[in-house]
Amino acid sequence: MIVIQELHQFDGELRAPQPSAAHDWDGEKWVANGQKQAVLDEQETERLCSKVDAAADSARIALAGDPLKAMEYAQAAADAQAFQDAGYPKKEVPLSVAAWVVKGRTAKQAAEQILSKADQLTDHLLALRTLRLKAKAQIRAQAAKGKMDLARSAADEALTAIRERASGHSN
Repeated sequence: MIVIQELHQFDGELRAPQPSAAHDWDGEKWVANGQKQAVLDEQETERLCSKVDAAADSARIALAGDPLKAMEYAQAAADAQAFQDAGYPKKEVPLSVAAWVVKGRTAKQAAEQILSKADQLTDHLLALRTLRLKAKAQIRAQAAKGKMDLARSAADEALTAIRERASGHSN
């Protein structure tokens, strides 16, 4: 008895399974279709870039909070910078700085802490931006060379780095 495995019925005949969506049946065998493969590779490239963008978006939210809170922090930092630039005038403490004058903190200390936190956040956000843009460039470069495995590896490495940055494991 002969057992034939991995044959599929197509249009009333038995054929080997289609190797990929980029293959066409020529009447005798499956043949790679370069145009279909190019379209699939382009779609995969954009999917990988979108995954990197989405991970960076999530990381930014984890680091900076909601957009309105980030705007609040940006305004406090701008006010603290202006206060510092003016020499910390005691009679002109901005409200956003005065709000942080608690638990024995002076207005100068509050402004310095606000600026320090703003600098840290800026550093994290710039690092995320760099990771994201570098990864997308690598993904596209590898895909353009037809090296989709390397494009996927670049995406995976970027996703890991972005998650580490967001969770505070990387500096």
